[in-house]
Amino acid sequence: MGVRLLEILVEKGKLHAQKAEEIRLAVSKTGKSEEQLLLDSGLLSDLDVSQAKSEEFNIPFVNLAEVKIPNDLLSRIDSALMRTYRAVPFEETPDVLKVAMRDPFDIPAIQALQHAIANGKKMEVYIAAESQIGVIIEKRLQEGISTEVHAALEDVEQPVTEINDVTEDISKAEGSLINAPVARIVNSLLTYGVRVNASDIHVEPQEKEVRVRYRVHGVMLEKLRLPKSVHQSVIARVKILASLKIDEKRIPQDGRFQIQVQERRIDLRVSTLPTVHGEKVVMRLLERTGGVPALETTGLRGSAYKSYLEATKSTSGIVLISGPTGSGKTRTLAGTMAKLNTMEVNIISLEDPVEIRIPGVNQVQINPDAGLTFAFGLRSILRQDPNIIMVGEIRDAETAGLAVQAALTGHLVLSTIHTNSASAALPRLIDMNIEPYLLASVLQLVVAQRLPRRICPHCKQVYVAPKEVLEVIAEVMSTVEKFDVVQYLLAKCKSQDAPGVETTNVQCPVDRGDGTHDVYLYKGAGCDECGQTGYLGRIGIFEVLKVSEKIGKMILENRSSMDIQKEALASGMISMQQDGYLKALEGITTIEEVLRVCRD
Repeated sequence: MGVRLLEILVEKGKLHAQKAEEIRLAVSKTGKSEEQLLLDSGLLSDLDVSQAKSEEFNIPFVNLAEVKIPNDLLSRIDSALMRTYRAVPFEETPDVLKVAMRDPFDIPAIQALQHAIANGKKMEVYIAAESQIGVIIEKRLQEGISTEVHAALEDVEQPVTEINDVTEDISKAEGSLINAPVARIVNSLLTYGVRVNASDIHVEPQEKEVRVRYRVHGVMLEKLRLPKSVHQSVIARVKILASLKIDEKRIPQDGRFQIQVQERRIDLRVSTLPTVHGEKVVMRLLERTGGVPALETTGLRGSAYKSYLEATKSTSGIVLISGPTGSGKTRTLAGTMAKLNTMEVNIISLEDPVEIRIPGVNQVQINPDAGLTFAFGLRSILRQDPNIIMVGEIRDAETAGLAVQAALTGHLVLSTIHTNSASAALPRLIDMNIEPYLLASVLQLVVAQRLPRRICPHCKQVYVAPKEVLEVIAEVMSTVEKFDVVQYLLAKCKSQDAPGVETTNVQCPVDRGDGTHDVYLYKGAGCDECGQTGYLGRIGIFEVLKVSEKIGKMILENRSSMDIQKEALASGMISMQQDGYLKALEGITTIEEVLRVCRD
């Protein structure tokens, strides 16, 4: 396969001959196919490659963007089957069923599709672009949840036991309502959330209807609207699952429950909130993966990573991770504890909740209803002979004071704090009545972080960066000594070819011949793997503020966070935005994503 693919693309003017030769050489070097290298480079769309493959193998090509597929034809095939085999039926006659596939040579897939949907008809296979197949599958998946929910809504009109009227024992009620329409609605909402890897599900009452939104990779997406008539029943069903009081609607409540979708076990944290239009529910989905994230995979790297490791190897002091909710602080701390966890140290953590279980670490779940708060727990675990203490969050003066005392008495304290930048954590702690001289003596380092989305590797494309964007990048990076965009990328290109170094596919700047260069940036075109968003997964961007002797003096002088930030940058700190721009230049994320998460 792929014998004439490059030749066809060169003949059609889609690919330069020199680039084709580079790809041929890369095939033997990387072991990847020509097709994969073409798509990874971002030089061509999968539509171009699919058309060339059609000509190469004499297999018909279909542009699915130009075809109107009958709904009844799509409804006959399960969306999971389409996702598995990357195939979409698009036309049917009395004798023939036409199916578009990404890989028309996948014989097991063709046989499975013949059995599942052909119904004895002859099946004709066409080549289609992966991205176009993905658009249809994603649409089918969304229509699936809509169809399931609307079918359940029709059944609501039938005489069934209303959940909000249930007064019997919860366990009995749950069993009797397992097939009820409202239970099916909630099940559909949860199943879809798991399928799209949502971190949160929001059920929000409006004046005339109920909005359902999902947070996927940090971005809120509206997927469904329900009639207001089922709002109370849906909320009550969630409350039953989370063991909350069904009749209490005046105050917020918190609960939790577990679900299993296929082989995936999901813990859900439930929060209710009374609003002017009724109770809102937010469900946070936490998958029980059983794995602990490695600190190296968070995005912390270079001198920042080195400074952070040095601080966490201290026998005493405080190391803080700052950032808003959902910025990845828990994963960074979990990776840190896993790295520090050896037979020689005793690590105890206080968390609310314990999201990531780490073998060998004594993890304590906060329980305010029983009186086990961060402050109370911190007092108690000091009598447990710990070397390292992790406090989930410093949120009040009492916890802050105890953390300082623990650091002063020979313990390393790891914790989080909600501030917008690393420097802002210092005045925040002083506001919690921590004396500046104590803070300057125990605080080792503060890390601030955010989580922009990663560019989807399956639909990644390269483009020439506009002059205006390069000017903005240069301005932001101006505080970094001797930084030059072109030289930075040339060094990256050189290092990625070194033996033992993972290829990052950085597109090298191209000399225009007048002393200037074309610099390339990256974006995702959108495909089924990323839900047509162009992004898949998230990566951390960081700023690591080391409390040097000079910054310690500034703390004693009660200087502003802005002054401290300027000093840290002058001392070589890379800001979050700068770290994000470097990752955008390397094709990990986009400038737009960095600006989105750093706009505060």
